[in-house]
Amino acid sequence: MKELDNLSKKELLQLLSIIVLSDGTIAKKKQYLGPIKLETVYYNKCQHSMFKQICKKLFNKELHEYIYLCNNKKIISSRLYGKKYVKELLRLSPSYQTSPGPILSKKEFLDSAQPSIKHILENKNIKLKRLALRTYFDFDGSIVPSFYMKYKKDKKNGKIYSYYQIQFECPVYISETNPYLIKELVVLCKNLGLNAVIKKDKRNWSGIEGLRISELKSIKKFISWGGPISGVKISLKSHRFFGKTKKLICNRINYILNKGIPLSYYFKDEKGALEKKKELDKLLFLK
Repeated sequence: MKELDNLSKKELLQLLSIIVLSDGTIAKKKQYLGPIKLETVYYNKCQHSMFKQICKKLFNKELHEYIYLCNNKKIISSRLYGKKYVKELLRLSPSYQTSPGPILSKKEFLDSAQPSIKHILENKNIKLKRLALRTYFDFDGSIVPSFYMKYKKDKKNGKIYSYYQIQFECPVYISETNPYLIKELVVLCKNLGLNAVIKKDKRNWSGIEGLRISELKSIKKFISWGGPISGVKISLKSHRFFGKTKKLICNRINYILNKGIPLSYYFKDEKGALEKKKELDKLLFLK
């Protein structure tokens, strides 16, 4: 995380704001604000190291750390106490509550002050904007590379032609259901030359699942910036890549996209397609 070493305190505070918006919280009980909290599974302690490093540089204050079990998972919780630190973050975003929670209705929540990354959008420093998006990806993003095999049929000159296609895809996702934040994230991507769209999901309170970047040109550009900042590991949501770091997966994708490896294949028979897919899948799991 040497990329944080040369940042000003103002820039570090902006990145801290991104961490809290993406995967942290600011506790609120009646009129009392704080602490600023980050909680993750224990194997992603590296994210807490980043959180602590930024807080130490900003406030010269050690964080309180707690470890507990939840649903048989070891959880680590880092907390920064101090109302004055919360106030500094509130100067950047009027709120850090990104969803209604169990108390407010959807209308009540959307009528209240909304979280924002406007402070990043207004900053002319492209390096900081990249770090902000990479921080969001580190704490609340995912990347899913795969050589997909599909059975297809095409009609040409009145005849039906069937075949198997293998296509490389590696969409980048950032999970964010807040309708204001997601629009700002799309603008941030646009400012950085990335083609991003909002992915919908009716099961979520806002009907939004998050942001998706699927264009290979945009993914190649994003990965060239270094991927996640910490050594964060992939969760159980991905059975294929669980336990591997996002950096490792980004490095494999970078290798595939820059080594002239064909990204699309066509086969008349299923056997040939399956053999090729097995060969290609090994590229994703090399160290």
